[in-house]
Amino acid sequence: MKSRLFAFLTAAVTSALGAQKPHLIMILQDDLGHYDLGIHNPAARSYSNNITSLAEEGIILTNHYTHWHCSPTRRSFLTGRLPIHHGEMLSDVTTDDVDLRMTWISEKLKSQGYSTYWYGKGHTGYKSMNHLGINRGFDDTFGFLSGDQKYNSSIRFQNNHPVHTNNEFDDRPADLNATSYSTDLYVELANRAIRNHDVSKSMFLYLAFQAVHEPYDPVPGNPYNDTYTGMIWDADVHVGEMISLLKEKNMYDNTFIVYTADNGGVMSGNNYPLRGEKHTNWEGGMRTAAFVSGGLIPANLRGTKNGMNLHIVDWYSTFCELAGVSHNDDPPTPPLPTNMSDPSKNIYGDNSYPAVDGVPVFDMLMNPDTHNISSAHEYLVLAKEVIISGEYKLLIGQPHFKWQNNGWRQPNGTWIASNNTEWPCNKQDGPPSNTSNGYLPGNGLPPCLFNVRTDASEKINIGPSNPDIVARLWRQLNETALTTRDCSGFSGPVPGPGGQCSPPELIGHCNASCANSFWRTKYPTNSNNGDGVGPICGLPECAL
Repeated sequence: MKSRLFAFLTAAVTSALGAQKPHLIMILQDDLGHYDLGIHNPAARSYSNNITSLAEEGIILTNHYTHWHCSPTRRSFLTGRLPIHHGEMLSDVTTDDVDLRMTWISEKLKSQGYSTYWYGKGHTGYKSMNHLGINRGFDDTFGFLSGDQKYNSSIRFQNNHPVHTNNEFDDRPADLNATSYSTDLYVELANRAIRNHDVSKSMFLYLAFQAVHEPYDPVPGNPYNDTYTGMIWDADVHVGEMISLLKEKNMYDNTFIVYTADNGGVMSGNNYPLRGEKHTNWEGGMRTAAFVSGGLIPANLRGTKNGMNLHIVDWYSTFCELAGVSHNDDPPTPPLPTNMSDPSKNIYGDNSYPAVDGVPVFDMLMNPDTHNISSAHEYLVLAKEVIISGEYKLLIGQPHFKWQNNGWRQPNGTWIASNNTEWPCNKQDGPPSNTSNGYLPGNGLPPCLFNVRTDASEKINIGPSNPDIVARLWRQLNETALTTRDCSGFSGPVPGPGGQCSPPELIGHCNASCANSFWRTKYPTNSNNGDGVGPICGLPECAL
């Protein structure tokens, strides 16, 4: 049935789009606040005019969700799986956080003849050489593997090797170098790919900005007194250049662009009127500034808003749909049935893993009158403590992670504090070892319920007056939590083959000492002696 439905939808989309498959672009802005662009804040238009104009030429997505921090969002886009199905932890450079049996979006598109490029931040875990984008369907990659670094860092990675100096930078643009300011460097690489692209082929470009994540390093040519504003301005200038180039190449009319932040803003980022910030389960941590644009958006939908409940996983399936390839990526061995009385049961074992959670939404976006806010997801689990269903959001508590600001930031940057006594869902969830009911979420207090359509600021807990809705959503959240796959143990350890996420034969031989020595010797750097610069498994130089 799935295959017949996919064939029907693909035929309909292909007929609507024409013969050539569309160019697909994902722009991921790091740590951008909901209120940081002219999309939601008219005062920000002066330094975000290109991005704001691009949004106004497309469809602004008012209820687009990601995870509450970085790595899970990025892994979700690449794999089409929700964070609870690969882990809610941050990736280190040498961790195995994406099961190598999963097919990346780049591999799906590559199979359809796409030219594929990834420039910018990684942060998805690179234990083995097989975790690198160049070995997962990307034709060209350049960026950094860790979660943060200086904007002119000398610790960067190109395809299958580190780049610390210009000598290691293959095919370096003449006016840039290995330590150029990252925003300038990554967009120039993207623009070069566009300039050199054979327009008879379809392109997939993944531009993952480092901006506006800390550190707030000075921006070259910044016309503003504030560095954070300058970082947005710099990205905006370069996005404008990219759009102009797409039009010059006559590619824009056949291009579909997705723009989103990876999570809510933090520090200088402002999420007004949403509550909270990055690292929280409030709307301000997970509901992002997002839109779709490009020439594929029909004239009658340009400048509109769409309030469907969407998640970044949906772009995996949507890109597949537009490319004419099935988004299905089921394991050959289905998972075992869940058991509410045994929440620690490992339903995947050595031979299974979660299927794709994302839904193709292009047709839904193009035909908003025949769809509603729940068309893509009747239930949408954002994290192990929070679920969305229609207009309702059930919140068990906050992640067991760092300190969180649970209040409301105002347009002028000041905060209105939240009273922890009044708000039980301010309290953090416990780690798996401390929870009373195994791996199911809970902090021992009643959950909160919000209508986020009428109360986007999450100021009115309607849970006490709606026990039936609370019970329904709480049960669905717990049932979904039983399907958790988290090899790191952040949400409860669910080991895979050999106690890892990926099968040992796909990871390859591991020798951290040899690998670090290899990276350090062949690509010397003064920054950290080479440790953590690249994968530690699957290196031919360290084979048995």
